[in-house]
Amino acid sequence: MLAVAVTCMLLTAPMKADAASASSPSDNTSSGVSASAASKKSQKSESRSAKSEKSKKSKSSDKSEKASSSGKSAKSDSSDKSSKSRKAAKSSTKTKQVSEQGADNRDIWLKRAQESEVFAGKASWYGRDSHGGATASGLSYDMYTFTAAHRTLPMGTVVRVTDQENGKSVMVCVTDRGPFVRGRIIDLSFAAAKQLDLGRRGVGKVELEVVSDESGTPLQADLAYYVHYSAAMGDERIGPFRAFADAAAMHEALRQAHPEAEVVLDQSR
Repeated sequence: MLAVAVTCMLLTAPMKADAASASSPSDNTSSGVSASAASKKSQKSESRSAKSEKSKKSKSSDKSEKASSSGKSAKSDSSDKSSKSRKAAKSSTKTKQVSEQGADNRDIWLKRAQESEVFAGKASWYGRDSHGGATASGLSYDMYTFTAAHRTLPMGTVVRVTDQENGKSVMVCVTDRGPFVRGRIIDLSFAAAKQLDLGRRGVGKVELEVVSDESGTPLQADLAYYVHYSAAMGDERIGPFRAFADAAAMHEALRQAHPEAEVVLDQSR
């Protein structure tokens, strides 16, 4: 009986050991799964962290590139503005130089006119072939108005032209450039040439006297323009006019009734 009990105890002990051994792999497996899961979570966390850092670096890089691009753009705009400013300054300098040259030329002529210097030379005239054509002033040429072409006098300047042969004179406004024939100093309109009896001769010796500035205003403050004509009761004058254009308009209005009418310069009242 004792032998049977001992045998049973011996058999029971290995079974418990086997049971304990059998339960151990399960525990090990559970522990392994848990460790693997933890490892995967750790890897995912690290991956997310890496992605986050990469995203931050990318954003930082984008901002840096944008800032760099903005800086380049600002530099480019600044360079363009600087270039435009330099060009504008050069253009302004050139314009100023041209303006000064024109002013110097005008001042020379007006100074010589104020000193009562008289220019002498040959005068010619142009008529029907040029009638209605453009002039250097932009006005259409009218052969029946009292105008003239001169090479250098400012447009709008009024000149008294006196024929050296017969002593007759006429006042004309410079509206064109010319003459371009050597030895000639002024080209008169048909009407002006007719008043000097130059129409039949074609070319004649004349004296020029500048009597106004480029606006047509007399150089001497105490002088003014008048329209002189003959009437039944004697000679008449209409004026005074400070602007040659006003006197010329009145002259044109009177010429039909008084062909001998002329614009003269005299003391203002």
